[in-house]
Amino acid sequence: MLHILKENILFKNLTHRELTYLSGLVHERVYQPEESIFQQHDRGLGVYLVAEGRVAIKSQSSRREVLVTVLSAGSFFGEIALIEEDSHRTASALAIEKTVLIGFFKPDLIEIIERKPAMGVKILFQLSLVLGQRLIETTEKITRIKADQAPGPGEPAAA
Repeated sequence: MLHILKENILFKNLTHRELTYLSGLVHERVYQPEESIFQQHDRGLGVYLVAEGRVAIKSQSSRREVLVTVLSAGSFFGEIALIEEDSHRTASALAIEKTVLIGFFKPDLIEIIERKPAMGVKILFQLSLVLGQRLIETTEKITRIKADQAPGPGEPAAA
């Protein structure tokens, strides 16, 4: 457990003592193939670290379901739920195969902030770095999509 936590970017700056404390707060759960972890629009409670297995992240639009990504061991998802006031999942998560997840939930983060503020700051700083990087990646993807849709020189604009 300590190795999995230490390897995750959210917890990489924690000391061994802090990781030991954290390991007492997190929750391990095993999901079977095709088992739902959560559904889009469910209330978000926290972040999940993939310890073993693979998870499909899918988003449902009015037209169809879209596979956003497949995550494997070492990845994590759901981090917005740690900071949003009334968080709701923006996508669904489904175990592709037998999958072991480690859950770190908002009440756990609040407990750390209250009992061990320096540790809480380390986690929040790393969380802000991750959110910033994911925002940059999303902006780049949207820019590429929009650029691909834009008419080229001399082409008429879509009506």
